[in-house]
Amino acid sequence: MPLTFPSHLAPVLPLKLWRPRWFDGVALATGSVSPDVAYLFSGTRIDLGLRTHTLGGLLWWCLPVALAYAWVVRRVVAGIAVHLPARHAFAWLDYAALGAVRHRWQVTVCSALLGAFSHVVWDRVNQSERWLLLMGGRDFQATVGVPWWFFSDLVGSAVGGAVVVGLALRAARRGRIFDGVRPPAPPARPAVFWAAALVVTGVGSLVLPGLPAAGVPGPAGVRLLHLAALALIVGAAATGTLSARPRGQAGPTGRLDHRQRQPG
Repeated sequence: MPLTFPSHLAPVLPLKLWRPRWFDGVALATGSVSPDVAYLFSGTRIDLGLRTHTLGGLLWWCLPVALAYAWVVRRVVAGIAVHLPARHAFAWLDYAALGAVRHRWQVTVCSALLGAFSHVVWDRVNQSERWLLLMGGRDFQATVGVPWWFFSDLVGSAVGGAVVVGLALRAARRGRIFDGVRPPAPPARPAVFWAAALVVTGVGSLVLPGLPAAGVPGPAGVRLLHLAALALIVGAAATGTLSARPRGQAGPTGRLDHRQRQPG
């Protein structure tokens, strides 16, 4: 599979840039990574295998996971954004506004499902050599010496990651992340933030090798991503910058929907 993050965001980010009012950008992003969250449990008694990468899995797994992750993102994004490097290149401070943005529940649910569906489809196309043979190609492994999925995963990860970074830079440069008066961001305390994040990273680095299926690329990669996310969340919590939404901003009425142009 291509990298869960950021590569799997590539198919859905253009949708948000194309019609910002039609989609919940946060739910698109969390939906696009939700099928792979099950890899956290690989090798355990509740190992879900690839059942989360099915059409049925979109409903019983991907949707609730995507909605839960979207809720977390809105809670922590401001506290994390103010501490990230390359602030001007990516316009991180504009992302702090996402804590105040709410969409109609139908928009959020459909966006989450669409993001998850894009993940499942991309994985199916990426890992199948059938379409290559239908186009007249030869057996890839017999010709090149490596399985098709190995080659396609590397290419998909590289291209998808480049697309996401490019779109993020473009959106920041054109001011398309948040259209309106940006709410005040919480104060940054970088020393506290990065100290707490490094502690979590250090402890996690000692724990991850002892987990089941630690040597399998998929579970290992997903767990590393979650460790990085946890480190950033703990860093934001240590600085006291976690909140449901910035003070003085609109609540869950959707009145800021027309202002949000969040590409992620």
